[in-house]
Amino acid sequence: MAIRTKIAAAMAVLLIVAVSIIGFVTVQTVSGHLIDQLDHKLHGVLEQGGIRSAPGSAATGAVPYNEFAVLVFNESGQIIDGMAAGYKDSPYPLPGITSPPDASGYSIVDSTDGDMTYRAVTLADEKLSYNGIPGTYTIVVATSMEGVEATIATLTKTVLITGFVVGALGILIAWAITRRGLRVVDHMVADAEHVASGNLEHRITAADPRTEMGRLSLALNRMVSRLTDAITQRDRQHERLRQFVADAGHELRTPLTAIGGYVQLYESGATPPGEKLDRAMSRIGSENARLAKLVDDLMVLSRLDEEVGGDRELVELTQLAQDAVDDAEVADSTHPISLTAREPLTVVANEGQLRQVLVNLLTNARVHTPRGTAIEVSVAENAGWAVLRVHDHGPGIPAEHRQKVFDRFYRADPSRSRATGGSGLGLSIVSSIVAAHGGEIRLDSEPGQGTTIEVRLPIARLE
Repeated sequence: MAIRTKIAAAMAVLLIVAVSIIGFVTVQTVSGHLIDQLDHKLHGVLEQGGIRSAPGSAATGAVPYNEFAVLVFNESGQIIDGMAAGYKDSPYPLPGITSPPDASGYSIVDSTDGDMTYRAVTLADEKLSYNGIPGTYTIVVATSMEGVEATIATLTKTVLITGFVVGALGILIAWAITRRGLRVVDHMVADAEHVASGNLEHRITAADPRTEMGRLSLALNRMVSRLTDAITQRDRQHERLRQFVADAGHELRTPLTAIGGYVQLYESGATPPGEKLDRAMSRIGSENARLAKLVDDLMVLSRLDEEVGGDRELVELTQLAQDAVDDAEVADSTHPISLTAREPLTVVANEGQLRQVLVNLLTNARVHTPRGTAIEVSVAENAGWAVLRVHDHGPGIPAEHRQKVFDRFYRADPSRSRATGGSGLGLSIVSSIVAAHGGEIRLDSEPGQGTTIEVRLPIARLE
């Protein structure tokens, strides 16, 4: 059952119950009031002395209509006198009382023929002189309830008809109100079905934010937006994982193919002992070393992706930079490297990972610049950050490559050989390590003006 039908039915039931209760109370109240009026009249008749003396005499004269019927019983319980109510020419049947009531009070009795109802009052064991004969008598005075019953019947019929009309109108009005009030729910259901069908760009129609439906629509829109972002992020991660696996497979295949080729040459006898075999073994060794380096880089990225940052300790960044510069000068003397650092700076980091950041940055600068290109390294403090800069005076990076150099397996110059260009993992490892340490990395490069990579790490607070 639809919610609007339930609400309309509930409102209709409540309305009908309310009208029924009001009608019942009204009928009972009016009925009681009318009977009280009859009782007052009967009480007034009993107070008249003429009834006690000679009831029959009340019927004499020229009165065309008598409202009260009177019955007189003697001590033996016999009716000794009576007076009928009604018109003089067409009196009503007497009350159907054949013996005196046991006690005084008001009661409702039927007529002798059963077609009329009387409201009667009894005055029992009354000592008086009746027709000149003193004794103990019981007097019953009754009046017809025909007017009261007609009024109650008319009122009941009116209440029933009014209740039916009000109930019908209530159902129609309740249906109209709920239909209009829940129209926004229909719109929300339609919008939700659009979203459920796969249209994640669709949003719930906004309602008045001051209402419950308005707040619900805003909450649903926020939920859909977050779900969309989560799905987009998941798809992006899946795509990155797929691309990563494909690139890793491609990078691993190249050295393995070279090693396999030299092994086949050796097995076929195409490389007899001597200089040719030595060159083949040398190439196998270099490809094996590059393969081992690639596997190590992949293992580093895997650990960083799992947010395993290793043990953290206080690391003096200036001394670490000096060690990295010294190692780089020994490894490649064709690139003059200078270090500028005014004061020691301490950070909380994994020393091995931070050392790898410096090695990768210096290696990247040496590999991608011509021989003799100067490289400048600086360590400084800036607004609570330890800032490490590596600047080279090389050819720079074209604009279309600057946003991608930190992606895995990306090479800004695809024409470079893997021996000179690396695997494309160096800067991605740097980016992952810096992010794991709560730092930031920035790149600034212009063609012909060199490249600057800036790493910012929080300075350790020593107390």
